[in-house]
Amino acid sequence: MKDANYKLNLFVLVGLLFISSCMAQQVDIVRDKKAETEIVISSRPSNLERKAALVLQEYIKRITGVPLAILSNPSGTKKHVVYIGNNFYQQRIGKKVGLGNEGFEISVRDGQVYLTGGSGKGLLYGVYELIEKQFGARKYDQGPAWVPRRSSLTLPQDFNLRFEPALRYRESYYPASADAEYLDWHHLHRFEDLWGLWGHSFFKIIPPEDYFQQHPEYFALTNGKRSATQLCLTNPDVQKIAINYFRRAIADNPDAVYWSIAPMDGKGYCTCDRCTKVDQEEGGPQGTLLRFVNRIAAQFPEQNFTTLAYGYTAEAPKITRPLDNVYVLLSTIDATRERGLAVNPTAAPFRRQLNDWSKISSHIFVWDYTTQFTAYINPFPMYDHYQSNIAYMYQNGVKGIFEHGPGHTQADMSAYASYLQAKILWNPELDQAEVEEDFLDGYYGAASKDIKKYLKQLIDARKTSRSTLDIYGNPILSRHGYLSLEKMRLFKELVNNAQKAVAGDPKFISRVKLIALGLEYAALEQSKAYGDHPFGFLNRKASGEWMVNPNWMTRIDEFLDHALRSGAIELAETDGSLEQYRQQWLTLLNKPYLPSLLQGIHPQFKPSFLEDFPANGKTTLNDGLSGTTDYSYNWLLFDSKDVEINFPFPNETMASQIQLNFLLDPAHYLFLPDGIAVESSEDNISYVNIGKYKIDTGLIAEGPICYPVSFDLKQQKGRFLKVKITFSQEFPHWFEGSKHRKPLFAIDEIHADQAD
Repeated sequence: MKDANYKLNLFVLVGLLFISSCMAQQVDIVRDKKAETEIVISSRPSNLERKAALVLQEYIKRITGVPLAILSNPSGTKKHVVYIGNNFYQQRIGKKVGLGNEGFEISVRDGQVYLTGGSGKGLLYGVYELIEKQFGARKYDQGPAWVPRRSSLTLPQDFNLRFEPALRYRESYYPASADAEYLDWHHLHRFEDLWGLWGHSFFKIIPPEDYFQQHPEYFALTNGKRSATQLCLTNPDVQKIAINYFRRAIADNPDAVYWSIAPMDGKGYCTCDRCTKVDQEEGGPQGTLLRFVNRIAAQFPEQNFTTLAYGYTAEAPKITRPLDNVYVLLSTIDATRERGLAVNPTAAPFRRQLNDWSKISSHIFVWDYTTQFTAYINPFPMYDHYQSNIAYMYQNGVKGIFEHGPGHTQADMSAYASYLQAKILWNPELDQAEVEEDFLDGYYGAASKDIKKYLKQLIDARKTSRSTLDIYGNPILSRHGYLSLEKMRLFKELVNNAQKAVAGDPKFISRVKLIALGLEYAALEQSKAYGDHPFGFLNRKASGEWMVNPNWMTRIDEFLDHALRSGAIELAETDGSLEQYRQQWLTLLNKPYLPSLLQGIHPQFKPSFLEDFPANGKTTLNDGLSGTTDYSYNWLLFDSKDVEINFPFPNETMASQIQLNFLLDPAHYLFLPDGIAVESSEDNISYVNIGKYKIDTGLIAEGPICYPVSFDLKQQKGRFLKVKITFSQEFPHWFEGSKHRKPLFAIDEIHADQAD
C-alpha cells in the first residue's frame, strides 16, 4: 500500500514538474483573468508607437476583459514586459533593427516581448498580425472586428514573427477599404492617401476650360484640328505649365508619395509634326508621353511620379527609359477573367508588355480589375484566380498592385474578395485555400457549408460551360453559360439552404442575403431577354398581345429596397444608381407591347450577326423586347457593308409600315447605317422595292442613344419581306477617337404593321 502511494505521489510530482516546465516555456500576457504583463513605450513616443500600444491594449482587453497598463518604464511588478518601439530593442538587445519598408518583427527574448517595425506603419502592422495570428481575432469587413473570449493569453518562449512585404503598394478597392482600421489591420493602402494626383491627370494639370480657347495649340491635333482630347506633349509651353503646376502642388502637399502624369481616358493623342516625329522614333505615342513625364520628373528628383501604360501607351518605347523616380502603371483591362493572367490567351498582350517594360524599368505597378463594372453584384466567379494573378505579377517584378473593385458600393462577394486580395497582396505566396476556409467559416457561420458549395458550383459552371468572364459583361450574356436557367435554379437552392442554416441570426443572414441579392439582380436582368418565357417579365394574352406581369414593379421595388439596406448603392459604373435602375424598368414596363406582323417569324440573315453578341439569336428582332442603350442587351451587331434580313411568311401578307431601332454608341464603335430598303416577293426570287429610308449619319452623339426609324411601305402582297441595310464601314467625319477597330452597327426590334 505504501509502495502504491509512493508511486502515485511520484506520478503527481512529475506531472506538476511537467506543467511547471511548460509554463516556464511561455510568456503569460494574461493568466486566469490576471495581467502578467505590461506595455512599455518611450517617454516621448511617436504617434505610431502610441497608436500601436493603444491598439494592443484595446484588443487584449476585448479578448480577456483585462486592461494592461501602458507605461514609459517597467514597473518591476510584472513578470513580463511588451516593449513597443525600435529603441528598446537596440538598447536592451544591442542590435540594430534591420527591417525594410513596412516590415515588422515580434520576438521573445529572455521572457520579454519586443515589437519593432520598419519605415511606414510596420510597427502597427506587427501589432495587428499578433492580434490575429496569435490571439485569434479577425477583421472580416468594415464592421467591428470579431474577437474570441479567453481568460488567458500566452506567447511561446521562443516566439518570433518577422515579415517584410513583397509589394510596396497594395490596394483592394472595395467597401471595406473605407474603414481605417480595416486598412491598417490588412496592411492596405488607398490611392487617396498616397497620391497627390491620381489617374488620368492631364486635364487636372492643364484644364481645357482655362486654356483651350486662348491656346488651342496646347492640346492634341487630331484629324487635322486641335481638340481638347489630350495634350500636345512636345509643346514647350505645356511642359513649363506642368512643371509650375507640380511646383505648387508639391508645396501644398509635401507628404504625397506619388504624383500621376497620365493621359485622359480613351481619346485621340496628338499627331502634330513634333509629336509624330517622336512617336515614329519610339514606336508609338508612349514615346512622347514618357519623354514628357521624364522632363517633369527630372525637375523634382526627390518626388515619385507615375504614368499609365494603358490603351495607346501600353507598349514600351524603343529608346527612352523611365527615370529612377518614375513608376509605370500597366493595365490588365483587355484580359478576360475566366483564366489566370499567366495562361489566359487574352492576357498575352499584357504579359508581353510587362516583360518589355520590365527590361527598361524596375519600377512597375499594375492596375488590375476584379469586378464586373457593368453589373457589380452579378455573380463573377474569378475567385480561384486571385492568388495566381497576384503571384504572377509579383514573380515578374511588379512592385505594386491596384486591385480595382467596385469602390464604395457592394459587388459580388465583396467582403470575401477584399479579404482574400488583402492577404495575398501582403504575402503573394500564401495558401489561398487556407485563408478562404478560415474566412468562410468565420464570416458565414453555419451557412458556410452551403456557401462553399455555391462558390464551387459557380466555378465549376464557369469551367464546364467555357464561359468568358468579361469585366464589361452582364447576366444576359452569361445566361448562355454559367448563369443558365438550370444553374440559376441550383444556385438559388444552395443560397436558400444557407439562409435556413442561419435563420434567427441577423448578422449571418444579412451576409447570406447579400449573395441572394446578386442572384436576384441576375434574374431580373435576364428577364429582359426572356420576354413571355416563364422567367420573363411579360405575359401573353390569348389574343397574342403581350402584357407586363402585374406584380413585376413590386418585385423591382423590393429588390431596390434590399439593395439600399445592403449598401449596394450603385449597380454599375455608369448610370448605375438605384433610382436610375428603377427609371429604366419603368420605361421598359410602360412602353406599348403591340402585336407585329413579324411576330413568330424566324428571319434569315445574310451575312449573319456577330457571334460574340448573340442576344436572342434569330428571334431577337421580333421578340417584342427592345434593346436599351447598352449594346450587349438585346442588340444584334454587324460589321458587314451590306446586310439582308429576310422574313418568310406562312401565307401571303401585306405590310403598311415598318419600324426599326439602331444604336449610336461611338465609345463602343457603333454607328448608324447609311440607309434601309424594304422589298417584297412572292417566290423569294424576284423582289419589288416597297420602301426606302436614308439616315443622317452626321448625327453627333456623345453618349449612347437609341435611334428609331419608321416609314410607310407601298402596299404589296407577298410571302417574303426583305430588309436591306447599307453600311459604309467608314467612321463619320466627326468621330475623334482611335480608329484601330472596325466600325459596327447594331439593330434591334423590327416591327411591321399589317395593312388593312
